Amino acid sequence: MGTSLEERLREHYAKTAVPADEAQRERVVRLVAAEAARTAEAPLAPGVPLWRFALGQMRFVSPAAWVLQLALLAALLCFAGTFGLSEDAMPAVMSGAVLSVAIAVPSVFKSFDFHVDELEYACRHNCMQVLCSRLLLFGLADVLWLSAVVALAPAFAESDPFRVFLYACTPYFASCAAVFHVARLRRRGVAVACVVAALALVAAIWGTALAFPCWYAEASLLAWIAALALALALAAYEARRLVAQVASGLGSPAADAAA
Repeated sequence: MGTSLEERLREHYAKTAVPADEAQRERVVRLVAAEAARTAEAPLAPGVPLWRFALGQMRFVSPAAWVLQLALLAALLCFAGTFGLSEDAMPAVMSGAVLSVAIAVPSVFKSFDFHVDELEYACRHNCMQVLCSRLLLFGLADVLWLSAVVALAPAFAESDPFRVFLYACTPYFASCAAVFHVARLRRRGVAVACVVAALALVAAIWGTALAFPCWYAEASLLAWIAALALALALAAYEARRLVAQVASGLGSPAADAAA
């Protein structure tokens, strides 16, 4: 009765303990050593080039994104063929460029919205590489989209291809900068926030066009080139900051603040 519970348990396990089989123990040690030697001599899996990994990311892009991109291009060309691309119709080109960015947002930031970016940090191709690959993939797709607009829209309507290029690319890069900025500030609900920002930009384009219907024509070519350069610089700056934040990992102050 004077013994403690700990002593009673120690006596119980001492009586019921099974003696170790030394031969079996040595056999297990030899098997582990042989397996370690075999795996040490095995060749490592070849690395996957970044371009092949980027193409592999197409599997994780919703087919609806490509369908919407093609539908947007077809709608813009139909609009150009029906109504022409006069100065008053240029907000349609600008809105189409912004919407092309909004369409790509859910697929690009899918890892953040589905909370798998933590897992990607531990993968062979980490979260930063996944993000850069998807940005590259949709960047090339948008280059084709913008090239089709600039090349085909003047064929449907009498307009200056260079002005179509300015009207399409300036809001495109401005919306990219806004999306990257929003994604850097918050790592959850990125798609919804970015789409809302893009739609707000579209509303601002049409609101400005209705309030000041002649400002497109009155703005000089040099002013549009300067605006394009500024939008491109902002997009590059925000993209660099976003990639740097993602590369810094989950434990960084910036990532903790964004989460």
